[in-house]
Amino acid sequence: MFDPNDQPERCERYLRHHLGKAVQFIRGTRLVQSSREAPWRLDTLINGVERSFVLQVDAHSLEHEYRVLKAMQTIPIPTPHAYGLDLDGEMLGIPCFFEDFIPGEPLLAPVLEGESWAEELFLDTVCALNAMADEQLGEIAAMLERYDVRDILEETYTRLSDKALPLVERMYQALKAGMPQQLTVKFSNGDLWLENFIVQDHHLAGVIDFQGASFTDPLYEFLLSFFVSPELQGRGLEERFCQRIGCDPAILAWYHGLEFFETYRYVLLSGKDFVHHSVHSLEADMVRWLDKPA
Repeated sequence: MFDPNDQPERCERYLRHHLGKAVQFIRGTRLVQSSREAPWRLDTLINGVERSFVLQVDAHSLEHEYRVLKAMQTIPIPTPHAYGLDLDGEMLGIPCFFEDFIPGEPLLAPVLEGESWAEELFLDTVCALNAMADEQLGEIAAMLERYDVRDILEETYTRLSDKALPLVERMYQALKAGMPQQLTVKFSNGDLWLENFIVQDHHLAGVIDFQGASFTDPLYEFLLSFFVSPELQGRGLEERFCQRIGCDPAILAWYHGLEFFETYRYVLLSGKDFVHHSVHSLEADMVRWLDKPA
């Protein structure tokens, strides 16, 4: 298994080659990551000054994320600069690239504490990401996946259809019949989880994790944090975001049903729980959703 601490000289050569500066490797630390192969934090001295980077090593999405980060460098939203894409693993023996490590704290804690500045910063940043146009992203825009809630519903149903489960059929028919007017797909980093928003002194230091960057339904993407952390619900944030994007908050109930349905597909087919959501809890959620008056 790759460990940068086992080959500090190669790491120094790699960084020096792409930064054009003197590099002294100090240490590598594995970062926690749940959805892909965990990256490494590299602590170094660059021309004698302490500086840290994140070494991305998940071969599945390297080129995609690297190209998106390169495009983001021209956008007035702080994101890490990316360097040294090496798909063939010539420098370190594995496919990789590195990016700036952004110091600070995740936005999750202050939002959970109900700090108004944090809530506004979250809404402002998501809206700024959503506002990015194809022209700003350049040639990478044409290569990004685009899908709306209809696509999510149909793909989920297709993946579950061979299970012949009555609850799946009921959910699909109810969601299809009640589908609200489609929202225009918008750009996002693909993971609006609050830990991907880094802050310093009440200001945005950077948005990280562009592995799944794409154009998607903005409301469905926004609701991820509330599905993962139910304690965020009931504070009016979801409704405020609806107002920001010009849609009726009444459609939130339908979106919650789609969240249950898509997550049920994941946990049923993978055999893994999603955070605190299990097959049994999601079946109960879907039954409650179906039984709720329209």
